[in-house]
Amino acid sequence: MSQRPHSPKDLSFGWQRAQLLGAFFNGVFLLALGVSIFLQSIERFISLQKVENPKLILIMGCVGLALNVISIIFLHEHDEHKSEAGNNMELSQLVDTAHYHSDHRHKITASKHKGYDLGIMGVLVHIIGDAVNNLCVIIATLVVWRTKLPGRFYADPGVSIVTAVLILLSAVPLVKNSGLILLQSVPLGVDLDDVKHDLEKIPGVTSVHELHAWRLSQNKALASAHVITSDHSLENFMDKAQLINECLHAYGIHSATVQPELASLTRKEAETGPLSLRQRPVKNSGCRINCGTLCEDLTCCG
Repeated sequence: MSQRPHSPKDLSFGWQRAQLLGAFFNGVFLLALGVSIFLQSIERFISLQKVENPKLILIMGCVGLALNVISIIFLHEHDEHKSEAGNNMELSQLVDTAHYHSDHRHKITASKHKGYDLGIMGVLVHIIGDAVNNLCVIIATLVVWRTKLPGRFYADPGVSIVTAVLILLSAVPLVKNSGLILLQSVPLGVDLDDVKHDLEKIPGVTSVHELHAWRLSQNKALASAHVITSDHSLENFMDKAQLINECLHAYGIHSATVQPELASLTRKEAETGPLSLRQRPVKNSGCRINCGTLCEDLTCCG
């Protein structure tokens, strides 16, 4: 779905987060399933139930486990192929831009990116949880069927608790990682202080403020920044913009919105534009372009 060429007009980024959203709800479903199995296991410890017809349950568990193993092998090979291709592409991009920024910090942070697909991981975790459940069913059935121990019927709720714990342990990282991207967290391995340091090292860039970086999806990152330049015209800023984009590329950020601000523009000049004729400018430290009172409570910088 995320690779569809056409998308609704009200989705400006298309279906880029479709897989991510699916992975998040898949993880939430697994969390709910793990909690449900755990509570049912506790209940069955209190009121023990005998297992009827263990042979049929054993056959069903073996068939389910075989199907799960086939699915896991297929998905694992598919995920490895995608991860290898993504890592090779990222490495070539870093090599292309490395000679432009020899004194920058992005060489340290760029290697921390991870290439696995959360969408595939969501399905894989779901299938692994099902496989573990089938394996525990087989073990519990064999204990009930082949032994004559007085407490053999406790094997069923016992292995169910193990299944619930394993499902919870595998679902929590999936929900956490996909949830952080949905919350527009900074890309993995990227320190905004390092990014700001590198951008301010570019000749002609006086300072950088309102720097934001976030992940649209697992493999795509975006950024926005206000850049104060010492040039006297915006035409000269285009050369700086090229270097800024190359610097961000080294961090894995390939789509950026840069707002140029002239250092020669005084605070008084910034407050006497067309906006000041309609409303009182709002104080905003560091920013040369002030917002009016109408947007004071709606800006991301607060």
